[in-house]
Amino acid sequence: MTVYSHSRLAAYEKCPLSYKYKYIDKIKPEIPFIGIEVYMGTCVHSALEHLYRQQKKAPSEKMMLIELLDKYETEWKENWKPEIKVVKEGMAIEDYFARGKKILTDYYQKHHPFDQEETLSVEERIDINIDGFKLMGFVDRVALNIATGNLEVHDYKTSGTLPEKKYLQNDRQLALYQIGIRKKYPKMDDRVIEVVYHYLNFKEEFRFQKTETEIEAVKKDVVNLIQTIELAAWENKFDACLGKLCYWCEFSSICPAFQKAEGKV
Repeated sequence: MTVYSHSRLAAYEKCPLSYKYKYIDKIKPEIPFIGIEVYMGTCVHSALEHLYRQQKKAPSEKMMLIELLDKYETEWKENWKPEIKVVKEGMAIEDYFARGKKILTDYYQKHHPFDQEETLSVEERIDINIDGFKLMGFVDRVALNIATGNLEVHDYKTSGTLPEKKYLQNDRQLALYQIGIRKKYPKMDDRVIEVVYHYLNFKEEFRFQKTETEIEAVKKDVVNLIQTIELAAWENKFDACLGKLCYWCEFSSICPAFQKAEGKV
């Protein structure tokens, strides 16, 4: 049985043909470069994962800022690849490295000594079953808030844009997080679940809770979407969605619709 995820569902919504290439045909495109923004985000996530794994293992031993930054620098140097490129005009590799250090420094100074929550898990897989359909995902961090008693799902983002709060409130991933964490921690069924989005570039946090009515509506939408995807697979009918994002699509070079629109075929 196919196991879905939020990103997999979103890929179909964005472009069914791209979805087919990636998830059904399993084509591995030749990607000319890796954006340095993505690389910086990966290094920042690794450093935060290191921080909270240590906090979970030894809560009384507080990591120093220099240790956190050392972890970030080590990740940056050890995983660097020649295909990582800077595409934004006026920016250099050093600028992105420094941005990551600032993100971590700001986060550390805001949350130190990290005693507001008890970390329960880091980078934890969650599995969800909705009407027989299986979904999965990975949660950056799950914690128990000491003051409120709420279960908190923390998601860290290094995006260079700050979305509107109403967009996040309607995010499907928010509901899937709540469903998965409720199943993962059945002994805490009486706890309120709060999803916390950290937009690290802006030092902003957004906190949300989904009502049971909202969650049921999301479940219904997810089932309808998966049924649409599986019907498309049965009929082998995956149409392309042409738009501005095509220029950044990893499959644009083999997409007949895009090639035709560009006058190349």
